[in-house]
Amino acid sequence: MPKPGRLFSVTNSSEDLRLWDVAADNYVSTVPGSTDSFYRRIHGFLWSKLGPVADRDVLDLGCGHGWLAEQMRQAGARVTGIDGSEALLTTARSRYPEIDFRQHDLALGLPDPDRRYDGVVAHMVLMDIPVLDRLIADVAVALRAGGAFVFSVLHPAFFSHDIVDGGSSGERYRKITGYLEQETRWIESFGGHRHYHRPLSWYVEKLVAHGLVITGVHEPPSLPHNDIPVAEWTDYQKWFSTIPTMLAISCTPANRATSPQPG
Repeated sequence: MPKPGRLFSVTNSSEDLRLWDVAADNYVSTVPGSTDSFYRRIHGFLWSKLGPVADRDVLDLGCGHGWLAEQMRQAGARVTGIDGSEALLTTARSRYPEIDFRQHDLALGLPDPDRRYDGVVAHMVLMDIPVLDRLIADVAVALRAGGAFVFSVLHPAFFSHDIVDGGSSGERYRKITGYLEQETRWIESFGGHRHYHRPLSWYVEKLVAHGLVITGVHEPPSLPHNDIPVAEWTDYQKWFSTIPTMLAISCTPANRATSPQPG
């Protein structure tokens, strides 16, 4: 197995899905849902850009074990969840039987590109998919007029770069050793999986090329793993918060920017 951060050739998505099936139990126990620090960073941006979801059709891409899909269902949405890992979906179906969960390799795009949605959410998933071109194209077509595509990824500029802590000198920074080249990295989290680094400009160019207009960009402060008051943060946690390790973008179809209609 490659060392953390080591670069190697992109493989096909079947191996990625196998790794996620193996990691599923660890992932479910590590990412509890709405209390997860990554969700706490994005929830305000996500819901403000997604807008009211009652009586709307919403797609949760890379839904994992289904907790975010369930939040949207409880808000009144008709939710479809899609993930490549059958092991994660087994948990999702057992916990949230009211939701339509489907297994599909997202590297191949959407399973039903003719189906339309008022909103599409992809929370912390796109950087784990080796090929995104077909998926982004399908999402652009699947959005109804005024629909929103909101996604979050690990921050391309700052995630997976070593933290340098000067100790007594008080100097701390992230050591950026590369950014513009697309890379495949090995991440140890949850038992090990592949991370596909793409610069921010790549995401922007793909969205624009498929007729999507960017309506928001969010770089939230990095938060401690546990939800503790800011007044209780250590000096290190305060410094850590100043460099974002996740990024969120919202967009809407360029030529269909009217209010979505239910049904």
